[in-house]
Amino acid sequence: MDRVAKILFVCMLLLCMLTGCFDANLAKQREKQAGKGDSIIIGVPVPREFTEKNTGFLKGIALALEDINSRGVNGKKIKLEIVDDKAVFKNAVDIAQRFSQNTHMTAVIGHFYSDICIPLAAIYEKAGMLEIVPTVSNPELTENNYRYVFQNIPSDKKVAEQMCQHALHEGYKKMVVYYEDSSYGRNLADAFESEAANKGITIIDRCSGFVNDNDFKRAHDKWNALDFDAVFLALNMPEGAQFIKGFRKLNSSIPILSGDGLDVSNFTKVLGKDCEGVVIATISNPHNVKPELIEFSKQYKQRYGEEPDVWAVQGYDSLQLIAQAIEQTDSCSPPVLADYLRDMETMKLVSGDISFNEHGEIQGREVFMKKVVKGTFEYINGR
Repeated sequence: MDRVAKILFVCMLLLCMLTGCFDANLAKQREKQAGKGDSIIIGVPVPREFTEKNTGFLKGIALALEDINSRGVNGKKIKLEIVDDKAVFKNAVDIAQRFSQNTHMTAVIGHFYSDICIPLAAIYEKAGMLEIVPTVSNPELTENNYRYVFQNIPSDKKVAEQMCQHALHEGYKKMVVYYEDSSYGRNLADAFESEAANKGITIIDRCSGFVNDNDFKRAHDKWNALDFDAVFLALNMPEGAQFIKGFRKLNSSIPILSGDGLDVSNFTKVLGKDCEGVVIATISNPHNVKPELIEFSKQYKQRYGEEPDVWAVQGYDSLQLIAQAIEQTDSCSPPVLADYLRDMETMKLVSGDISFNEHGEIQGREVFMKKVVKGTFEYINGR
């Protein structure tokens, strides 16, 4: 059993022990008690340092909270419990257990990373708590047909399809896939490799775990011998920045494509000249002329003095999604809200008109691409 398998086994064993300790009536208690009183309680577990340094996620949620509470939700206010899980699995388990045992809490927005969010979904599901997931694109999240879990972001399969289509258009026939050893990295690498095969693109190497210049040099010599055309990255930050800097020391001309794990607000600032030409998948397009996005961008810039990034939109929309469901159903009961979200035709949000299928996967969202040109992003499609 390799290291990853051992970790997953221990995590699942721990989860089985924890979920077995839950009161069998927890979901029924939440159905009756959620939203009672003056406040609607929603939990937001995040790796706080990362999100505040690299994204506008919490700023987007804060702006949504202001907008919603200025008018109220069926006579109530939303109260957020923002808790730092530090991207540590044990911390996240403790938070999930505490949130789930609070039967007055209606919903949770999160967790931020696949390796935490996917296994912990079982805890929230068992506790009968609505879970809106705006940052985890791994399709594994919805494969268990949970009732209460909704993936508010296009899946890695859609990202892989879009990036392979771009590679094919650019004439890249031989590609390298470099991924991080995480649920996100492995799944996105798998999706890209599968779609590349469908498109006639050959993956000459798939690798992970470079730690020094010698690793880069050996791999680059191998790739050169195999005459590679481009590299696809299935990475988050800061690993993505480390790879690009190391690779650019050896090769300044080979194209680099990436999934949305590198779509953070400070990407160009962190990488400087090394990010020139990098193409990144994104689920937000600032050139969208929909009035909801225009108004949100205006409010966000007035409030924070900067343009919103994709994660600001995701945070804002996720809280608005819950608020609109509560308004439409006049209920804070998670079963009522979950059934409404799954059966609704569309909901108008900043990101567009969306709905969910029977598995809780979002429908109606596009994947765009943007390229760094002279230090700024230019959108390749969907302009």
